[in-house]
Amino acid sequence: MGSRAAALLRHPAVLALLWAAAVGAMAALAGRFWIPLDDGTLAQSAERVLGGQLPHRDFGDPYSGLNAVLGAAAFKVLGVRLSSLRIPLVAAFALWLPALWLLTRRHLPVPEALAATALAAVLSVPAYPAAMPGWYALFAVTWGAWMLTRALEGGGRRWLVGAGAMAGLAILFKVVGLYFLAAALLSVAWRRAERTGAYFAVAVAAVSSFLLLLGWMALPGTGASGVYHFFLPGLALCAALLARTRGVPPGLGAHGLIPLLADGAALTLGFVVPLVLFLVPYALTGGVGAWLEGVFLLPARRIEAASSPPGAMWTVLPGTAAVLLAVTAARLRPRPERILAVALAALLAVALAADDMLDGAVMATLWYSVRGWIPALVAAGAVFAFAARGRTADQMSPGEFALLASAGLWALVQFPYAAPAYFFYVAPLGVLATAATVSAGVLRRGPVLALLSGVALFLGAGYAGGVAATASEPLGGPRGGIRVPPADARLYGELAILVRSHLDGGGLWAGPDAPEVYFLAGVPNPTSTLYEFLDRAPLTPPRLDSLLASAGVRVAVVNTRPLFSPALSPSSLERIVRAFPESSTVGPFVVRWREP
Repeated sequence: MGSRAAALLRHPAVLALLWAAAVGAMAALAGRFWIPLDDGTLAQSAERVLGGQLPHRDFGDPYSGLNAVLGAAAFKVLGVRLSSLRIPLVAAFALWLPALWLLTRRHLPVPEALAATALAAVLSVPAYPAAMPGWYALFAVTWGAWMLTRALEGGGRRWLVGAGAMAGLAILFKVVGLYFLAAALLSVAWRRAERTGAYFAVAVAAVSSFLLLLGWMALPGTGASGVYHFFLPGLALCAALLARTRGVPPGLGAHGLIPLLADGAALTLGFVVPLVLFLVPYALTGGVGAWLEGVFLLPARRIEAASSPPGAMWTVLPGTAAVLLAVTAARLRPRPERILAVALAALLAVALAADDMLDGAVMATLWYSVRGWIPALVAAGAVFAFAARGRTADQMSPGEFALLASAGLWALVQFPYAAPAYFFYVAPLGVLATAATVSAGVLRRGPVLALLSGVALFLGAGYAGGVAATASEPLGGPRGGIRVPPADARLYGELAILVRSHLDGGGLWAGPDAPEVYFLAGVPNPTSTLYEFLDRAPLTPPRLDSLLASAGVRVAVVNTRPLFSPALSPSSLERIVRAFPESSTVGPFVVRWREP
């Protein structure tokens, strides 16, 4: 692209128009699709906070709590309906886009930076436009990565305080913010590495402890593909750090343990501030212990009850092959790379044309090539860093390493529930890490990388478009306001009407795992439970009897297909049938009531 066109793209008015177009597209998609369990959890948590409750102190929020507070503010200002939760998400998305641009622009020319920003945006919220805390955590971490990069490349420790604050903010949405804090600490260690026995000994002790913790957490039950997705990036980053401590060339700035400790203190200070501010109401009411238990201990139950490994071993091969292809293309001369890109494009076109005959094998391979990109990219970056040790001119910069580390460790967001949608919480940082590896010389801007990026864009846009297309029917009632699949609109519309018609001023019990029923029916949950498997005490038959009596329950809704929690035991179900003899079935729900 010519310099005049690049200058035009760099013009603030053009950038503003592109930003407005992206935000407008996101706003159009934000009101489409849902997963009932997710939206019900978000809405019920927000409504509880609006009513004066605190997450973890008064009810079992599956997340850290700030998402419920934000949702309560949205309900207060915009009304108690599901669509109100989506508006802050669009606003946060709009504020996130500049962070993507600032980071890509540090590593790529203007046209490629715009393309990378667009790709990262497509591979994110449009894939699942519910106001999930994972999105807000991603937004905070992206801004944190920009601040971390500024700090590592000469901006001063105030930027480290800011990066730590973004890590703390991310944790207040979801505990996975800890992964970015680990990446930030690893990055400052990379910057301060020195070739001394003391530094090496400390580094060995630190990375050994980290890898033991990572292996203990992520390896059991995830299989060989779990090793690839969850353990390999951390292992590669730690190995690169240790190699750097044995080959640091002179003249790269202030090194050593004292500067490292000062950097760590700045990160920690920033990290602690948002947590302390958020916990003030808990401290005043004696709820800090409940919050700590709910955020840092109860997730262990989620690992046991809500886990999904990333796939069979073969699924890691396409991603590895894609990165090897990109690395190889970066070492070719321009003409052979163009020939390779044309050949690959032709092969891809033929394969896609035959995909139906191959039962979708081509699309599956393309999906796994994108999903498996980050671990292989981090490993390639680590190999590059190892090969460049001792050569000042070829060193990977601290900012480049920071983006690689952030993407590699943020990939743990997919643990323990590696459903396809969870990849989109990770993909934008993968795009940023790819830009950093281009800047570092691991990859090269060229037709092969452009083709691979086009594949990712094709898959991301197709996924988002498919999600939006399924959600064509408005969710009825005063608490909807979004479009959902027609079958869901009919089911939950009928269910809410049936429940309300038999309440007669009494209470409602719904479960297991049915928070959306309470919200759509507009009836409070008489328990502190959103997901039964996260309960501190199991729902035994005597406890159920006591609950039904004390809450004046007139209608019980039994979810016969809970997603995570176990189904009701036969003895508990027998008590419900005896207490509520009348019944009607709506989809997976059995609604039971007793006449006045």
